[in-house]
Amino acid sequence: MSESSPRRATIGELRLVAFKSHVGTVLPLAPVTLVQGVSGSGKSNLLDALAALSGLAGGADLAEALASVRGGLRGCVPHGRQGFRLGCSVETARSGTVSLEVAVRTDGEPRIVAERITGTLPGAPSRVLLATGEEDRARGRINAVWHSDGRQGDIRAPLAAGSLLAAQLPLRIAGATAGEQRVLTAVEDLLTALREVFPVDPVPALMRGWVPVGDDARLRSTAANLSAVLARIQSECRIRYGKLLQSVRTGSPYPVRELGVLRSDDARVRAALWEGEGAVTGAESMSSGLLRYLAFATVLLTGPGVLQMSSAEVPQVDRLLTVLAEDLDAGLAEGQVAELLRLAGEVVRHGHARLLATLRDGAAGAAPEALVLHCRRDPRTGYSVLEPSSAPAPVPAPALACAPALAQVRAGVGGRGEWAHD
Repeated sequence: MSESSPRRATIGELRLVAFKSHVGTVLPLAPVTLVQGVSGSGKSNLLDALAALSGLAGGADLAEALASVRGGLRGCVPHGRQGFRLGCSVETARSGTVSLEVAVRTDGEPRIVAERITGTLPGAPSRVLLATGEEDRARGRINAVWHSDGRQGDIRAPLAAGSLLAAQLPLRIAGATAGEQRVLTAVEDLLTALREVFPVDPVPALMRGWVPVGDDARLRSTAANLSAVLARIQSECRIRYGKLLQSVRTGSPYPVRELGVLRSDDARVRAALWEGEGAVTGAESMSSGLLRYLAFATVLLTGPGVLQMSSAEVPQVDRLLTVLAEDLDAGLAEGQVAELLRLAGEVVRHGHARLLATLRDGAAGAAPEALVLHCRRDPRTGYSVLEPSSAPAPVPAPALACAPALAQVRAGVGGRGEWAHD
């Protein structure tokens, strides 16, 4: 797999210091990363962690930012704890490696109690770009210090503790010095990468009905409006439509002549497949597995402009979609899983997207280019443990930037340090 565009910020590592069932877990992210494990092992919590960081990057208050994560804000907290800690590293062309660490407490009013951003340029030592100090709980604030290089030294100011500090900085930093400009650039790259995360968890029961053709035709995470999106793709992009049709033909258990939508008299549409003998199968009659397959294929073949995301203001050249696919193989035949993974490989080779997906044990054998990891529960501690697959696949070139983290996974190291949850 080739490197993505050098302009695009890429999430290279996710750190679950204390989040749900994970304590001290480091997840390296390759262009295609597959996590296998039985139900309840904690593999879906890895997707939730990245979705949580993405939600926080949007700048909303903590409860709203994490509302879409399973269990919401409170569900992010490991049993017996009073908060959670997460971190990530983003590889960028302009800012080198930008790392974020954030700690949230949920006892009393939910709040950020610690946040740190560091930047590491090639050939230069790491620099702390943002750090936090003491809380002012009465005012809902936390003191912050950010890099300036100005005559007066670093800038100190209180920021609201109810939302991610990184998302507040672009409105607080003047950029009057080289140091401040470096902070702004690093934060911009960090937020862009995190906001380009799209969780997709198709719900077939919501995909079978008629959808208003006037729908905004931007795919929702549940794929409930898939029919409207298919109508848009068919009319606006014949190349993507052709690839989607070919993928459906490959993944369908019966011959498919055409993919499209049925149209009602009241301006609504419903997805349909035209079979070889002229029979038409509408979405209401499709199997749940086929609907899920169609939704995943559509996400992989489209881009952020066709997905319901909040970062449409980011220039397309700077956008690199990270797709989170939970239970990618649920209800799918082996050949369908293989086709989706082949499609994912084709998409990432062109630098259009990256994929983090969970699968049942053994389902990743059809992805020779993917980074495959295994998740299990430690019977002694009850925590989730992430380790290499028993039959590790070759790691593609873009994943080599994650080599230190992958080495930690192989060694069973958590990477807790001073950010270990108290």
